[in-house]
Amino acid sequence: MAEVGRGTVLAGRYRVLEPLPSDLEGVSVWRAVDQILDRPVRVRVLQSGDVAPALDAARRAALVTDARLVRVLDVGMHEGVGYVVTEQIVGASLAQLVENGPLTADQARAVVGEAAAALEVARRRGVHHLALRPSVVHVSADGRVLLSGLALDAALTGLPPGDAAATSRTDAVDLVRLLYTALTGRWPADQQRGVGPSPDVETAPVLDGAPVPPAELTRGVPNDLDTLCTVTLGSYGDGPHTPGELVHELEPWGEIRVGRAADGPVDAATAGAAAAAPAAADVETETAPVRVPRQSVRTVFDEAPPGVVRPGTPPPAAPARASGLPGAGPRIERTSALPAAGAGAAAGAAAAAAAPPTLPATIPPAAAGHGGPPPSVAPAGPAEDEPWGGAWDDGGDDPFPFEQDEPEERRRFGATGLVLVLVGLAVLVGLVLAARALFTSPDLTGGGTEPEQTASSAPSEPTDDGSEPPASPEQPAAGPPVVIGIRSLDASDADGEHEEAVTRATDGDPGTYWFSQTYNRPDFAGLKEGVGLELRLAQPTAVSGVTLQVNGSGGNVEVRATSGDAPTQGDVLASGPMGPETALTFAEPVETDVLTIWFTELPTMPDGRFRIELPELGVS
Repeated sequence: MAEVGRGTVLAGRYRVLEPLPSDLEGVSVWRAVDQILDRPVRVRVLQSGDVAPALDAARRAALVTDARLVRVLDVGMHEGVGYVVTEQIVGASLAQLVENGPLTADQARAVVGEAAAALEVARRRGVHHLALRPSVVHVSADGRVLLSGLALDAALTGLPPGDAAATSRTDAVDLVRLLYTALTGRWPADQQRGVGPSPDVETAPVLDGAPVPPAELTRGVPNDLDTLCTVTLGSYGDGPHTPGELVHELEPWGEIRVGRAADGPVDAATAGAAAAAPAAADVETETAPVRVPRQSVRTVFDEAPPGVVRPGTPPPAAPARASGLPGAGPRIERTSALPAAGAGAAAGAAAAAAAPPTLPATIPPAAAGHGGPPPSVAPAGPAEDEPWGGAWDDGGDDPFPFEQDEPEERRRFGATGLVLVLVGLAVLVGLVLAARALFTSPDLTGGGTEPEQTASSAPSEPTDDGSEPPASPEQPAAGPPVVIGIRSLDASDADGEHEEAVTRATDGDPGTYWFSQTYNRPDFAGLKEGVGLELRLAQPTAVSGVTLQVNGSGGNVEVRATSGDAPTQGDVLASGPMGPETALTFAEPVETDVLTIWFTELPTMPDGRFRIELPELGVS
């Protein structure tokens, strides 16, 4: 077996230059250069372990194309030593970013969200990472996320492969571990699954066999991120099961910025040093992310429709206007609202701030008077080498004169539109009359119609003692129950579950459905007693039963004539297991204007998990 050191040329092409840190046993990492293409590369030399499976894993990773995944350029053997050549990795790792403290919640959301989106792309190609840790996630100075070691690191560590569901769940949980690290600066190790301590990050404290919630270690952690980490890393085994589900939990997020200085972007190490000693250097560091309009991360999987503005796309620049008038007043310097791109731009901005701006010589009366509104449109800044004109009406020639809007021609009255409207109304009236004539029963008796004598208007028979019987009150006409309101109920959360989708259960479209969260056990993983729906009827009506359409089978549901404020109080009118068509009939009709459908046990879905999908719900 050949010895690899400085100056070694692998496969007659890759010259090894200097070693780089490595956290995997039996693997050395080198900075190298591709002598054929004359470009810098990164070489991992596999000195021990299962070399053949590792090289095969690297070949599978090379088939996945995503800008956030480090590209595998070459795989091979050199004198009995395996090697994997990848593109050069730039930027600090997550372990280095949290050395001086945790990231902000928005930055943590963005970094882990980008990594999850990349792994969802790989999952759809059948490739998984299975060895995520803070040292494999890198953030470049321009805010790009790079993820290394896809499939290869797991093969090098000898982790046994599993089925598709287990491997997807492993990557999803490890991504949440990275989120925990970004929020707290601590790594939540799991010795039972083989996820040991990270050598570069302090281990998170453990309470009752689970990591302490992030909000108890770092102030300002949002509730949704704290709950996501607690539920996923706790003993219940809940949380996202694929990287794509984690993307939906984290999105949307803003632009990633590790820091900016006056002369351009700075790397993570410089940003951390500036934060630790702000007086030592004239560096301004942005710690809060800049929110930018962006599409859903789902567009990394589907092509965006035409006309959609992509994330980070600036608006078209307005052309600069300048005046060529001689003898104009002092020039007004205008600076851009965008960050300075270099030292020259920063110097220009500083000079503009030092010189007090001067207004043009001529000011419109509305702007000059007290209390008058400011002009709504201001001319754009002049070119760098041309002075700003003081007035436009001094007889000079304006090289870019404003175009005067032509006066709008007086609109002429057109009779064509009115005629079309009248014709349309006539056709509509004719259709209504024809429909009424078609659906009205003809009078076949030949005589006039007489009103039928109802029971209330029939003459009353005298009683035995000769007195008239008391008149019976009129009974309102009975009609089918009409649902006018619906809301979701949750025993542990006043906001319910997926309140935004509850109307789908009564919209008459079987293709849409209300759904609950997904759990790994039918008893809601022991987190709550149940979930349900509250139905409000238009008026008190005699209700005899409820019909449910469910995408799944099993579980249990109860129906009560009570409001959602007390879903488990009152008598159970009907209950039973659920199926595709579930009819719950009451022992006798109940007059009520509110019903509560309470699910005490979740049905089993076709994918083997437990949740409620309710396409349609009817009341009879």
